[in-house]
Amino acid sequence: MKIPGRRPHKGQTNALVIYLEKNMGGARLTTENTERDILRMREEISSGLPVIFPWTTGYKSWWVFTVFAAAFTAFLETFQIAFSSGWSPTSGSAILDYIMISVFSIDMIVNFNLAYYDNRSKLVYDRRDIARNYMKFWFWIDLVGVFPFYIVALAIAGKVGAESTMSYQDPLNLLRLFKLARLVRLHRVLTFFSIIKYSRKISFVAYTLMRNFSAAVFWCHLWACIMFFIARQYNFDPDNTWIGSVNSDMSGFERYILSLYWSVVTFSTTGYGDWSPVNSIEQIFCIIYLMLNVVIMAWVIGSITLLIVKNDQQTSLYRDTLHMLYKYSTLHGFDDKLVKRLKTQLRLGFKNRDIADEQVLRFFPAAVRRKILRRLYMPSLLSTNLMKGTRQQFVDSFLSHCSVEIFSPGEELLHRGSISSDLYLLMEGTVEVSQSTEDELLIKDELLDTASISQMPSLNDEISETDYSSSGGVARNRKFRKSGEFLNELCFFTESPESDTIRTRTACKVLVMSRSHYKDIAADHPGSAGVVLRNLLSKFGDLRKGLDQMKSLARNVGMGRLVSWADDIEDAQDEVHNEKSVAVIRELIEMHISKQKDEHTTWFCFAASRGDTATISTMCDQGFDPNSSDYDKRTALMIASMKGNEGVVVKLLGYHANPNLTDVHGNSALFEAVKNNHEDVIEILLEHGAELSMSGSLAATTLCQAVDDGDILMLKRLVMAKIQVNASDYDKRTAAHIAASEGNVTALKLLVEAGADLSQEDRWGNTVRSEAEKAKSAQVLAYLDSLNAELGKSS
Repeated sequence: MKIPGRRPHKGQTNALVIYLEKNMGGARLTTENTERDILRMREEISSGLPVIFPWTTGYKSWWVFTVFAAAFTAFLETFQIAFSSGWSPTSGSAILDYIMISVFSIDMIVNFNLAYYDNRSKLVYDRRDIARNYMKFWFWIDLVGVFPFYIVALAIAGKVGAESTMSYQDPLNLLRLFKLARLVRLHRVLTFFSIIKYSRKISFVAYTLMRNFSAAVFWCHLWACIMFFIARQYNFDPDNTWIGSVNSDMSGFERYILSLYWSVVTFSTTGYGDWSPVNSIEQIFCIIYLMLNVVIMAWVIGSITLLIVKNDQQTSLYRDTLHMLYKYSTLHGFDDKLVKRLKTQLRLGFKNRDIADEQVLRFFPAAVRRKILRRLYMPSLLSTNLMKGTRQQFVDSFLSHCSVEIFSPGEELLHRGSISSDLYLLMEGTVEVSQSTEDELLIKDELLDTASISQMPSLNDEISETDYSSSGGVARNRKFRKSGEFLNELCFFTESPESDTIRTRTACKVLVMSRSHYKDIAADHPGSAGVVLRNLLSKFGDLRKGLDQMKSLARNVGMGRLVSWADDIEDAQDEVHNEKSVAVIRELIEMHISKQKDEHTTWFCFAASRGDTATISTMCDQGFDPNSSDYDKRTALMIASMKGNEGVVVKLLGYHANPNLTDVHGNSALFEAVKNNHEDVIEILLEHGAELSMSGSLAATTLCQAVDDGDILMLKRLVMAKIQVNASDYDKRTAAHIAASEGNVTALKLLVEAGADLSQEDRWGNTVRSEAEKAKSAQVLAYLDSLNAELGKSS
């Protein structure tokens, strides 16, 4: 900050520039030349130019001082108008005037050098722009507030220093009203209250009381001065003014207290008749005062009543809900333990309702909500094994579809044998996992006395213990899960029954994802959804490996006790952790992975079939393998090539789709384009190194069939696709043999141009010429003779 008259030292300048670069460069310096602006700002600050920035502590302190000075001005000027007996350049009131004029004159100089934000939230710090902006409006308001209109008027009237000699009836006494021009300074007070209205440093109750009390005090003070000033114009006539009968023996301060008393009791409607207006002017102003009091009092009482009613509404809503809960419990015969749990959950929900994510973040745009959700939950989410390797977009979508629920101690989240439609991630608190076959777990009743997360000292404590107990002859294995873990990932993804009963041991904060929402996310992010399932499979594969290693180590050491302990550990594990269950689990996960992959592949191939490049791009961007194939091993590239969808073909090749894969029938993407007469697609595939990927026998069969059918266009496309023109069938006959025997000169020419070997013999020793002679095809023979002649000339 640069205070006028003081040059900032080097450390202060560097600190300010660092502040600007860190806090303003990305948020408010929104011009395209941000770096140049910062360099220019650095030069101006270093050169000592008096630029003041509004966020600095020095300016904030100065501005608050001017606010109190403006409030003091409002009381001082109105008091002087009504109660001052005279004015002279050396009087106390004149000295106060000089001080106030000096303060606000200095403030005008400060405003000429104060950086500001324009309508586009751009920081403006150029002194010429600052001065130009200040001169548009606020300069003239501040000028009216500092200009000595009253002193100038007295000087024009020749009454400077002689005001005390003027009679009360002298019209020049009305020149005092020029002092009211200084009340324009009160705009600072209004700005001050508008700022603290949204400040979190002061409660809304305190703000409302302070604002209402300040307004009421000034309102009463103002009308006390007005009524006294009116009586003064009548020279305090005992028979013609409201205060005349008691005014003669009072000091100036006593007169003010009396006037303020009348104003307050009139404003509060508790003192009618003590003093009443006498003349018509007093009566008119008193009528105006009373009418305005109705509005002011309604505003004061209404705003305070609103605060009280708001708090009472929340309490009333809770009590009404609690009353309905008791009636509902009585109607259905709930036992005391269940009622106590419901009451605890209700109280917990009410205490945390206002700070729920949905309530707080609903006012912010999606980008801001996403940023906050990342900050709150992403570290816990990414620390789980299930989310390792997933893409950022998948995690963001996962978080945006999650809801946060808070459970009181002793609540059952999951019941063994049920199929859950929600996935639970434990964010805070501790849960108890049990494989018990009992309907109820023994939870200590004292846990139910805790109502909110903030009151739970053990909320994030890590509890890892195993408790073997017996209740009614039924053994029970109790374990505790810490925060940052998924509670039911296996049953959620495989849609199988729950293998455990899970209850909250402390108040717990849980991130909940519904199955319907997850399916939508998985459809949009198939690659990451596949990673999640592979992570799930890997987790239970590692569990099986860990159990085997533990048993093997114990037995190899030869310690019988350790072997027994290892066996006991495995026997004590629930169904998920024993060997048989792990095998079942792996099978379930693999089945689900295969099912999901088939669904995504079908959708991917369907998109390729209809030319939907947008879906292709989205799925590939989300990590879906472009080489995924259906039950016939047909890939999306094969289908797009068959349909002639050039855009999809280009898009898939851009995502590194393999053009040389073949389906169960041996057909490649290039052969699909050849069969369906898509020459543009053939060229694209050849540019990317595509081949027909045919065996010799299949190539021979394809060529021979095309020649036998007389399909010259098909033959051209096969040659264009670089098929093996010398491939032979089981009789060692090539397509050239078939062309010669059929007398198809055109086909033979195409084959020769593609490099066909005319000397190749079949099983019976026949060459192409032999086939032509047998068929007595003069055209073929003539063509062959012309070829021989050309070879003779060239040799």
